[in-house]
Amino acid sequence: MPKNPSEFRAIRPDDRRETLFMGILFLLFGILFFRLFSLQILHGAHYIRLSEKNRVRVEPVEAPRGIIMDRNGTVLVDNRPSYTISIIPHQIEHMDRTITMLSEIIGMDPGTIRKKIEAQKSWPYQPVKLKRDVGFSVLSKIEEHRYELPGVIYQIVGRRRYPFDDLAAHLLGYVGEPSRKKFTHLASIGYLYGELIGKQGMERQYEAILHGRSGMRTLEVNAMGQEIGPLSDPPEKKAEPGADLRLTLDLSVQLAAEQAFPDSMSGSLVALDPRNGEVLAMVSRPSFDLNLFGGVLPPDQWKTLNDDPRHPLLNRSVQSAYPPGSTLKMVTALAGLATGKVREEKGFLPCTGSYRFGNRVFKCWKEEGHGTLDLMGAITQSCDVYFYQLGEKIGLITWGLWAEKFGLGRRTDIDLPGEVPGLVPSPSYYDQRYGKGKWSRGLMLNLAIGQGEVLMTPIQMACYTAAFANGGSILRPHILKEVVEDGRRLFHPTRQLHQIAGISPGDMELIRKSLFAVVNAPHGTGARARVPGFGVAGKTGTAQNPHGEDHSWFIAFAPFDHPTIAIAAVVENAGHGSSVGSARSESIESAPWGNGNKKCKMKSAKCKMKNAPLTFFILHFSFYIS
Repeated sequence: MPKNPSEFRAIRPDDRRETLFMGILFLLFGILFFRLFSLQILHGAHYIRLSEKNRVRVEPVEAPRGIIMDRNGTVLVDNRPSYTISIIPHQIEHMDRTITMLSEIIGMDPGTIRKKIEAQKSWPYQPVKLKRDVGFSVLSKIEEHRYELPGVIYQIVGRRRYPFDDLAAHLLGYVGEPSRKKFTHLASIGYLYGELIGKQGMERQYEAILHGRSGMRTLEVNAMGQEIGPLSDPPEKKAEPGADLRLTLDLSVQLAAEQAFPDSMSGSLVALDPRNGEVLAMVSRPSFDLNLFGGVLPPDQWKTLNDDPRHPLLNRSVQSAYPPGSTLKMVTALAGLATGKVREEKGFLPCTGSYRFGNRVFKCWKEEGHGTLDLMGAITQSCDVYFYQLGEKIGLITWGLWAEKFGLGRRTDIDLPGEVPGLVPSPSYYDQRYGKGKWSRGLMLNLAIGQGEVLMTPIQMACYTAAFANGGSILRPHILKEVVEDGRRLFHPTRQLHQIAGISPGDMELIRKSLFAVVNAPHGTGARARVPGFGVAGKTGTAQNPHGEDHSWFIAFAPFDHPTIAIAAVVENAGHGSSVGSARSESIESAPWGNGNKKCKMKSAKCKMKNAPLTFFILHFSFYIS
């Protein structure tokens, strides 16, 4: 304690300010210390994770779809790389500004962009695909404005490629974006939002096989979202490509059918191997270019196709049913033989050009009549009056049972979506349509010659034809030959045939010889389809069409002794089945089948003919109907 009062000094104002300043300084350091303690010790792990998110971007990787080949390994559908512009919503701070800028760069309406983002709001961390298959000019503009477009990325995504344009378009099918409702299910099994799925044909039928397993990659990015490079931690999960399909389709036969069945026609042609049900060719006309559907078809193009009055998207091979006309007379014939209503040696019935049933007259296509014919002659010359009389004797129930024996009136279960069953009318059908018991037995006369309410699809007709080719076996047609993954065959469908009950070998042989006579006998209605030395058997048919010109059918198989191909074709609005249009002026020899060195000419397609006999037959057959 100071003894001298002079040792005491008064506290000056400057001293108080210094003390206050030091107190504030200590307080600030204390706050900073505790903040650093909180950031680094208490919440350090959390902020490290946030830092990683700013530095790291995890991107899903689409798996390449499997390729589709013909039976000989020629690629019919594969993939090509393309750039897709996407946006990651949760990384966007100024959404309106980003959308406006993107709209100008990629040429997409701002409202459309918003709809796409809104549709994916349940999956905000997955990239929203805005525009597919963009050019390098668009990519360069994205890079020019990179600092203004964080969260906008471009990815290399596979786009479906169809090397042969519209070849087998309905059979191969196409891909497209799933609906929101559909994707809810797909997401649960590993699909990515915006990933394309099969919509029709093989693409749809075997979606589960063609679609692979998506992967994941981790990228280091800068503050603007630009990719710096891949990160190895966490490790990249590679996408697993889908498996490949090898089809039963024979490209050379398909090309021949496509060339000879021009797009100006409407109708279908189906070719099968009658020994095992393999589909060798399938044509539906009119058609469309599959490459339009390689990615996402613009709405205006979809509307044009969908509203086309010729219905090019309709697969007439399995989705259109027509009255079979005289091609169905063999069912009536076999029913008559099996029930004893007609005998091979005593099967003569007269034709005067018409037949009276009650107060109605049913006419034959040949006004002057055919005279008296046996069963073989009636099939050869396609006499309507003969089958009116035979149908009356057989009756609706028996006739219907025999039609069903050939698989008519039900789906063939071919591995294509959308198949319709056709129709074999029964008493219950007519009761429902006209009232119980209020329909005439005269309806049976029309059914006996394949007219009236009976309906068949081209694929049903091809199977029906194959049954005569193979001696009486019904087969299940199929298009998939095998599934291939990494060069290994994973799946091979078994042949499914069953013998039609109740047909004697003698009766079947009589029908087969009659079909041979249709093409090769002097008065056969299918004489124009004759190929000397090749042994073609077939049958013509005219399907009545109340809305215009009649439709024309022709079915055939060859070679007669050991058939390897069965064909059914229908041409809409073509008139009488035995005179469909006029024969083409060029000779068969000038057609591109010849030896194995000649090339097919079909847009971008160039292929060597690997199956000259079948190609020759289908070309000749197609020239006959065209």
